[in-house]
Amino acid sequence: MAVMFFLLLRNIDWQKLFNAFTQFHIIWILPALGIYLIGYIIRGFRWVVLLSPVKKCNFNSLFPILIIGFMANNLLPARAGEFVRAYLNGTKEKISRSASLATIVLERIFDGLTMLILLWASLTFGNLPIQEDKLDARIQMAIHACPYVFGIAFFILFILLLMRAKAIIVISFFTSLLPARIRKPLDKIAQTFIDGLKILQNAKESILVLIASLAAWTCEFTSYYFLAIGMGIAPSPLTFWSAALLMAVVNIAILVPNAPGGFGLFEFVGVILLAPFGISKELALSFLLLVHIPIVWLPINLMGLYYMGREHLSLQKLGKSRQEELNPKRKKV
Repeated sequence: MAVMFFLLLRNIDWQKLFNAFTQFHIIWILPALGIYLIGYIIRGFRWVVLLSPVKKCNFNSLFPILIIGFMANNLLPARAGEFVRAYLNGTKEKISRSASLATIVLERIFDGLTMLILLWASLTFGNLPIQEDKLDARIQMAIHACPYVFGIAFFILFILLLMRAKAIIVISFFTSLLPARIRKPLDKIAQTFIDGLKILQNAKESILVLIASLAAWTCEFTSYYFLAIGMGIAPSPLTFWSAALLMAVVNIAILVPNAPGGFGLFEFVGVILLAPFGISKELALSFLLLVHIPIVWLPINLMGLYYMGREHLSLQKLGKSRQEELNPKRKKV
């Protein structure tokens, strides 16, 4: 994170950066925040569908845990909030934590596929002033690698589910090389993790999850567009499809484990992407910070703290749940 911000702030004109913030019309925060939070409501219903083969869960029960998990992602490194969320949901719903984790892994894969769909659509139909071959080489590399990464991950999970019995035998062979105190919980984790993938057996529900993913991320890039209007850089040079492109690329970048909340990498990639649109470094950085802090980061953290109080949780308990989820010798599956 520090390195990214050093590169961003090197040779920056601080007066221009300040002026860029002052030109923002703050009223646009309201529609941007409203549509952004609708995206999280959609994510809550998506998780209900993903968990349905394991247990029919209630949205009102799952939504607080989902928000707490995303808050933990904002505060803990390496996307540790995914493990926190699996632990808390497993405990609350009395289901396997590894099955919960499997549904979260599927979420990330559907998110990745959605990013690729939006990326393709924006470059194909957006009539943008730039095309893929004009993007920064590092961004082009990420775009080309993503279909393979998410495609292979999806294929592996589908094979695990399709050939469950054989997969468990193979996993048991490798775990048999470990001490018994580790082998037994790992074997149980593998079985319940595969059970969490059962949604893939139902084409109708899998399509529903994909549609929900598209709807949730459409809400997100729409919030970017509203803020761009408030900044005075939309509808020109930043169009609606440009906002989709920006959202897809920066979120592909931060899907991998990185600094808490994606700070640094989010802004670094965004500034590079906005440069071909003729948007200065100072204006781009101010816009991205407005997207990241008052829309993406702060509201989810405040909601997470509220739900933590309602669920009688603490930051200490979150840290403990993360450690237990990462340590198969200590956790219950």
